[in-house]
Amino acid sequence: MTDIAPALNRHIRWAIVLALLVNAASLLTPIINEGDSVLYAALSQHIALTGNWGDLVLDHLDWLDKPHFPFWVTALFFKIGGVSTFNYILPGFLFHLLGSYYTYRIARMFYGRDVALLALLMVVSTYHLMYTSSAIKAEAFLTGSITAACYYWLRFDAQAKAKYLLLGALFSAISVMTKGIFTLITIASGLACLWIYRGQWRNFWSAKWLLALGLSLLLTFPEVLALYLQFDAHPEKVVFGKTGVSGIRFFLWDSQFGRFFNSGPIKNQEGTPLYFVHVFIWAFLPWVAAFVAALYSGVREFSRNSAQERSQFVFLCGAFFVTFGLFSATAFQLDYYTVILFPFAVIMCAHYLACWLQRTSTPFFVAQIGMIGFTLVLIFGLAIYVANTLLLGAMVVFALLLAGYALAQRQRVRSFTAVIYPVMAVCMLYVFLEAMTLSAYLKYSIAYNVNKLLAQDRSTPVYVYQLDPIVAWELGIYRSAPSEGVQSALQLPRSGAPYLLLVKDAQWAELRDLGSTAQVLAQGDWVDHKTGTLPRQLKLAKGTEPLERFSLIRVTPVP
Repeated sequence: MTDIAPALNRHIRWAIVLALLVNAASLLTPIINEGDSVLYAALSQHIALTGNWGDLVLDHLDWLDKPHFPFWVTALFFKIGGVSTFNYILPGFLFHLLGSYYTYRIARMFYGRDVALLALLMVVSTYHLMYTSSAIKAEAFLTGSITAACYYWLRFDAQAKAKYLLLGALFSAISVMTKGIFTLITIASGLACLWIYRGQWRNFWSAKWLLALGLSLLLTFPEVLALYLQFDAHPEKVVFGKTGVSGIRFFLWDSQFGRFFNSGPIKNQEGTPLYFVHVFIWAFLPWVAAFVAALYSGVREFSRNSAQERSQFVFLCGAFFVTFGLFSATAFQLDYYTVILFPFAVIMCAHYLACWLQRTSTPFFVAQIGMIGFTLVLIFGLAIYVANTLLLGAMVVFALLLAGYALAQRQRVRSFTAVIYPVMAVCMLYVFLEAMTLSAYLKYSIAYNVNKLLAQDRSTPVYVYQLDPIVAWELGIYRSAPSEGVQSALQLPRSGAPYLLLVKDAQWAELRDLGSTAQVLAQGDWVDHKTGTLPRQLKLAKGTEPLERFSLIRVTPVP
């Protein structure tokens, strides 16, 4: 066990609260920032509004890509609390908290309460984990379910209790029903490496672990049944441009191995072997130096450590590096994939940091100063680039508060520089980037601004003409009235009640002769495609990203 000074321990607890409050503030955003998040919200909304819990449907078409679990959970929150950005983000955020809790439990089981507290602090203050807990995708749910499954399988490995078996299988099944069968590799890799290291080869085919695997797969039955009823029972449906598509085969093979080998219907040709190494440098802020130091120390001290410490290090390295290597080997790569591995890296870092606090060495102290300095330079560099006076002023105030806090704790400068100040710096970075993105979208998001213009009209349907499909989906989430994307003037109503038309000014001329009367309600300079890389987001925040002119028109069909 490694003890931490009581004074530092108290500050660690307050830093955990600070990080969680900063992260939870994103629940109050009025805008769903990510394009994929809007898509997932639209799928969940369809389930909640139609009561059809078996089919995933988007724009009246069957949708086959991700498994059902995140959509089921989000739809349940929509049913209980209504369709809103808050109820979209909340379930993913709760799974983020679940992952943080089980990170604490694994760290406590391995190294004791103080290291576990450090691990909890680090997991709630790792930048990309904070980001994915608000820009909700499958990874928010995965982080919680995978970490929980690993905890219970570790307990089941030590003691074959029914409780550990059932909970391990349940969380494993949730992981599979969130992202697919490949998640079992991440869940099992730590234990598999541990068994190989210990020479426990029999575990791979023992009745105990075959039962665990069988029960985990059995509990995925709701997903398999839903896919069968939507796709396999209807071979006449057209999916990916052809009939006879098996949803079960896609779930078990194409969505997993098809992406890994880049041979399935959904491909990505831009992957490189070092992609996730580059991503890790910023995604794991502010603990990158701690991870490098922990890994180096673990390897260097491996032969001198106790058998228990060696086993713990092998488990954590296996849980992290096996999947990290698989992700790096495939061409299908997206930056948020590896966040599901961060809890295992965090536990390694926490153990190293707790040991370092007992004998504070200069190199790591300097490295942490570098991490803090890099984060602050990044914040102020971006703030100056986007020329947002309000944000820049807020960051200056935060920096002065941080400096004042540092002066008050100058007697404990080394420990606080290693543990507390990095958390404050990354919270500043998170607040800046979230506020920058939100302020840009408040100005330039089509869906948000149109919804605001229609605050007094919640019933008239809106047709979105030849825009990014995300615009219609997002508008449909914000409003109770129907919102539908159309690609042709022939899809617009020629009779019936009045409707609203959202169209680019450049295209309005070709639609004027609809045999209808039209009234322009509002015009605005907005952005069509909201999702983009950080450079594009910076241009949008700076006001240099090209905008387009849009019109919101009330159309009354004339019989």
